[in-house]
Formats: sequence, C-alpha cells, structure tokens
Amino acid sequence: MEIYPATAAARNYDRLVVLYDRLASLWSGGAIRSARLWCARQTPSKRTVLVIGPGTGEDAALCCARGAEVQLIDVSKKMLAETVLRCKSSGGAEPVAIHDDFRTVQFSPPPSDILLPFVLNIFCSDELPQILRQVRESIAADGRILISDFSPPAKFFATRLLMELWHGIPMAFFYLLTGNAWHGVHDLPGALEEAGLTIVQRKKFRIFGIGPRWIEALIVEIRSHR
Repeated sequence: MEIYPATAAARNYDRLVVLYDRLASLWSGGAIRSARLWCARQTPSKRTVLVIGPGTGEDAALCCARGAEVQLIDVSKKMLAETVLRCKSSGGAEPVAIHDDFRTVQFSPPPSDILLPFVLNIFCSDELPQILRQVRESIAADGRILISDFSPPAKFFATRLLMELWHGIPMAFFYLLTGNAWHGVHDLPGALEEAGLTIVQRKKFRIFGIGPRWIEALIVEIRSHR
C-alpha cells in the first residue's frame, strides 16, 4: 500500500480540547454529535474498531462500552488523552492510543471497522479520493468505514449557497487556527465512488433538530466487482 501525506498534518488541536464539543453543539444544534453516536452504535461488540481523529471521543467511548476493541489515532496528544479518559470511564476495555498521522501508519491486523468522525473535512476535495483509498486499504476485506460528516452540496442554487455559507464560517475558523485545507462542501458520495467504495446505509440529521438535513452518517463498504 502506498502511504504518504500530501498535505501537512493539522496543528493546534490541543488548544481546542475544552471548546471542541461546545463549538460542534453550538454550530449544529446537536446534529454533529447525533451523527457521530449513530455511527458508534453500528459497531457490534467484539469488533475491532479504529477511530481516526477521535476528537474528544464520545463515540469512541460508546464503542468501548459496547465491547469493541478500539484503537485511536490522532496528531493531537491532548485530544488522544481526553478520548482515552472518556473510554476508560465507559466501562469497556482500554483503547490503544497512537499519536501519529494516520496517513503514515500501517495497521496490522487491519481493523474490522474504521470510524471517520468529521475528519475528512481536514482535506481538500482533490486529495479526498486518495485519502479514502488509503482508508479502504487499511480495513479488513469484509470491513466497513463509518463516516459522519457534512451532507453533499444541495442542487438548488439558493439552498446550496446557504449551505456553503453555513459550512464556510467554521471552515475559515479551522483553516486559520489548525491549517485545515480551505474548500467548499465535499461531494462525499462522488469521492467514495471514485475511491472504489459503496454506500450501504445512510442517515441524515437536521440542524437543531428542525433545520435542514446538512449533517449525515454513512456506512461504506469496499465495492464488489462480482
């Protein structure tokens, strides 16, 4: 497997540990949290789960509580430490924490499930298919990728414009503070198709429970050529 970081790793996430969940809740009215936890609930007990970019790790802790064997990988030491503490308090097995850029790591044995909780938004649209191919090559042959992220751009122009503005304000914040790539809303289904992956389940979440369905969770598998 070819592994390489095409862009620099994000920085300064250590500074966001205290604010991370609050900012997500403030901006999405709980939709981000709901999408992340929905993905965690799809991981069966005794499954091996890798969480890439776990943030403060409420979804990782839920995987542990459900009996999964969890690995965490992040470039932020403080985010990792916060997630480990949360997982320990869940009552499940203690996770394995890896302080590294996931693009430079080979996982052996490959995990059954990989969780990507809003981590794809770090990368530009041109790099996204390569990132997804690398994730695909990191899972077991019958494994799954569980993604919580922004829904793809709306087709109606006015709705799309509003969505891009809503997405763009936190994008500017993270671009300036952490060095995340600057981009519009990803066409995630298109990038998954290009990476040889198939969406097998999809659930959308309303902003503040009553607004537009601009957050979604996906279960993705390697495309079968049979």
